[in-house]
Amino acid sequence: MEMGKIAAQQLSAGYGAMLGRALHDAAVPVANATISYWMDDPPFPEVNLNAHPLPDIADYVVIGTGLAGLAATRTLLEISHDQRTEMPLRVVALDARDTGAGATGRNGGHVKTAPYRDFAAAKARLGADKARDVLAFMRRHLPLLKEVGRELPQGEVRDVEAVDMFLVEDDFEVAKRLVDDVKANVPDIEITVWPGEEARKQFGCNDFVAGALSYPAGAAFPFRLVTGAWKALVDKYPELRLLSNTPVESVSVAANSPQHPYAVNTPKGTVRARHVLHATNAYAPGLTPRLRSSLTGARGCMSAQDGGSRFPATHGNRSWVAVYQPGFDYVTQRPDGADGTPGDVMVGGGFFRSKLNGTDLLGVWDDSVRDALPLAHVRGIMPTVFQPNWGSGCGGGDRLKKDWTGIMGFTGDELPFVGALPQSITQRQNTYPGAGVPGLEGSGEWIAAGFNGHGMVWAWLSGAAAGIMMAGQDGVDMPKVTGRPAGTLDSWFPRDVLKLDEDRLKRADLKNLKLQE
Repeated sequence: MEMGKIAAQQLSAGYGAMLGRALHDAAVPVANATISYWMDDPPFPEVNLNAHPLPDIADYVVIGTGLAGLAATRTLLEISHDQRTEMPLRVVALDARDTGAGATGRNGGHVKTAPYRDFAAAKARLGADKARDVLAFMRRHLPLLKEVGRELPQGEVRDVEAVDMFLVEDDFEVAKRLVDDVKANVPDIEITVWPGEEARKQFGCNDFVAGALSYPAGAAFPFRLVTGAWKALVDKYPELRLLSNTPVESVSVAANSPQHPYAVNTPKGTVRARHVLHATNAYAPGLTPRLRSSLTGARGCMSAQDGGSRFPATHGNRSWVAVYQPGFDYVTQRPDGADGTPGDVMVGGGFFRSKLNGTDLLGVWDDSVRDALPLAHVRGIMPTVFQPNWGSGCGGGDRLKKDWTGIMGFTGDELPFVGALPQSITQRQNTYPGAGVPGLEGSGEWIAAGFNGHGMVWAWLSGAAAGIMMAGQDGVDMPKVTGRPAGTLDSWFPRDVLKLDEDRLKRADLKNLKLQE
């Protein structure tokens, strides 16, 4: 009993400290971040050359060059050229660090929604109808990202079989009930249930696994995908200005500038813009302080490991999750090398294995730090559930090749913020209504952020949706293009769920955040 009391006290203290950090610490990218496995030997270094200076004027400034900022920029440029305007739109994309070096360049490479779990979470908050819309939006990402990847020389996005391995029988029983529910509500969902012995035989895991679920999902090399796509945009659109290592210090309303009312201030100068998109995920509160109470950073742990010759061959066609409520670990494997060598195993998670059960990792924006306890967990989870099918025998072959950290963005209702940023939230009054295409309450500021650790199935289409709204085309029946659905925006984007207004800000208060990974 005394140990339980101490644990409860620690959790309460950790939660209070988290809220204090979220409200008061600096939400800015650090300069000395760990280097991820994905970022070794970058294939497109020219995206960081900053070939052009920061211009004085732009139609759109996009802050953040991950998946969301990339998709928004690409959408704006495509729409501009489709409309064949006399003067192409001037778009400036800025990043505080190297292009794509934030969460997109640090995550685990999963392009995955766990449909039974994600539907259940959305249904509990929103009801079944809106939960179906949310799940459909998340499921659209894999086929569309595959389209984008096929256009690029190293745009690797591939299909995998996702296997969720349950380490506790009770958790497996709950998951099976959730599977029944999502299948009843979304009939085209494909999920196979594997009881314990069948799971162990099918997937090569051991008897710590009580059962498994398998279903279609995807995996990617996210840093190559994003940097390759930025290079393609820069090559195709001369009106685009991409500047890395150019942090935005502030956004303000410019005096005497009715057509370009926003002043985006950087160490390299100031650019005045009609519209500004905040596509910085966890770092959005740094430029919009009212978001601090509803959106915060969380440091995650990732690793690359050698599974050894005993690990069941997957040829890069499988991913795994080890589930132990309230947390889970996420795993993919790289495709085989040209010589047939099995790909590295990418293992992340351990969030609730930190000193204060994850609360000490929330309200954090520093990814220069490596956390020993989560790392110890992710180093041990695969041997634990796959021995003796892990390593090379004789005590060798399995080893840690690299570990790093990255910052995720979490909201209090565990849904992203996508759409116009009201002036009541930015607290920047645009006194020039009608400049460009006015957003909500006349604001020309927009957001696509807060992807809650699942950015690969949220960020791309959130950015594309923001681009369509910024261009004032959300009521237009648009044709199908690579990486984007056909139809009006509301035919595929759950706007009423993701929009940000005062009511949503209250619902997303961090005090409502459930501490689950």
